[in-house]
Amino acid sequence: KAAPRHSRGHPVEFTSATIAAADMAPSLPAAAPAEASQRDLDKDAKIKELREKLTGEAGDKAGQQLVQGGELQTASELTGDAFLHRWLRARGWDIERAYNAIVRHAEWRVTMMPNGKVDEASIANELACEKVYIHGHDRKGRPLMIIQVKKHNGWTRNLEELERLCCYILDECVGRVQVSEVNPRGQCCALLDLTDMGALSMDIQAIKTLFALLGEHYVERLGAMYFYNPPYIFWGAWNTLSPLLPEPTRNKIKVIDPSQNSELLELVDPDILPKEYGGNAPLGAPLGKA
Repeated sequence: KAAPRHSRGHPVEFTSATIAAADMAPSLPAAAPAEASQRDLDKDAKIKELREKLTGEAGDKAGQQLVQGGELQTASELTGDAFLHRWLRARGWDIERAYNAIVRHAEWRVTMMPNGKVDEASIANELACEKVYIHGHDRKGRPLMIIQVKKHNGWTRNLEELERLCCYILDECVGRVQVSEVNPRGQCCALLDLTDMGALSMDIQAIKTLFALLGEHYVERLGAMYFYNPPYIFWGAWNTLSPLLPEPTRNKIKVIDPSQNSELLELVDPDILPKEYGGNAPLGAPLGKA
């Protein structure tokens, strides 16, 4: 079947083995071989059923919209195993929910990016803040996104421009994914550096926007997120927001202190991790300047 690709990236190759292995989350109890085999067969059947459901006018339209929106190279990729697996997993393997979510997503994508990508001129104010970096890959082949929150102004930002910036960042990350045995789902890793963040940078709506995009349009793309060096004012906002997040998303998030930089070094090679976070690398050019 056609391998899904991103317009900025390389072919994403999946096999039945890598998809099945990725779906065996470490936190779940180990299943007996027969049980695991049956579970894989059930999922294969659901992928086939969703493919058949998308083989029609609505599916054809969605495929064309995702091509125009820059997410797919060809409309046939819409019915590839990896694409369908990602949406089914994100919707609890409910075929109807996954189908409806894909159709809605395609409509959104072509509306948000009718020319296939976010125009940098439309996010010029956000890029000028120089707060976002994509700094190589972690040890699992996931692009490492770093956001220095102290450079964000929550009082003057335009929410629509901020949403476009989030799409721009996520598209860049997806385009740099290195799919391998350790990252078969094509996921990304985010580090939100909260060092010296003050009230001016505290922006709950910005965080809600990012998580909404991850939940509705960039499904199963987040592999891990670290909140680094949070100040006291962070905790009140986080205690309000975190219960609203789905449990699988909360489980991917960890708050980390500079005294725990060794944990980041387990995640990222020291020659890739910037010195600010315990590595050896200089911080590279911000997104939009590289």
